[in-house]
Amino acid sequence: MKENKGMFYAVGVGPGDPMWMTREACAVLEACPVIAAPQTASGEMLALSIAQGAAELGGKTVLPLSFAMSRDAAVRAAGYAHAADAIAPELDAGRDVAMVNLGDVSIYATAYYVLDELRRRGYGTRMVPGVASFSAVAAALGRSLTEMELPLHIYPAGASDLDAALAQPGTKVLMKSGKAIGETAAALLRHGLAEASAMVADCGLPTQQVFETMTGLPEKISYFATVIVPDSKE
Repeated sequence: MKENKGMFYAVGVGPGDPMWMTREACAVLEACPVIAAPQTASGEMLALSIAQGAAELGGKTVLPLSFAMSRDAAVRAAGYAHAADAIAPELDAGRDVAMVNLGDVSIYATAYYVLDELRRRGYGTRMVPGVASFSAVAAALGRSLTEMELPLHIYPAGASDLDAALAQPGTKVLMKSGKAIGETAAALLRHGLAEASAMVADCGLPTQQVFETMTGLPEKISYFATVIVPDSKE
């Protein structure tokens, strides 16, 4: 670990509602002088906006980070390295940096990949957990994700073999399904699971939408849509 350098924190801010942020997350964000935040092409920094609803971030240096939404692993890796390049000078100057991330930082989290890159470079790093999006979705639906002796499967958007995934025993969580909602709904129909499955889009945000079944869906759904599929034997 590099001495006399700042610490990098990957901070989970939950999926939407600032009330779901942990006390540790708020304390770390308020203590760090620099906040790194993913930024969309339109300039939106959703994770930062959520954090601002729970923590006092006035006077902080905000470091916007852009990432390519690509299926190419090399393109994604280059984006994480570029983000690390932007953060490293702050750490070298002895300033702690907290990077905000939607949901939990151990689950398909951009902040974790940046943390991993900085850790390989010898910087000190810490993870601060947050509420996972699918836990918040399950609560919004009033459903348990698990049952005794049944597994829980978590799949990212565009799972390569959705039919094989749906054939697995136990509950299936299909994350960030908005862009693939048509093919997801069609697969659920093929497996006879459309009526039993449910979805929440933009969980915890003012734009939240709850769908108790996966039938009769609108053509366009938010990218941040999570589908809960029960065990096929239910």
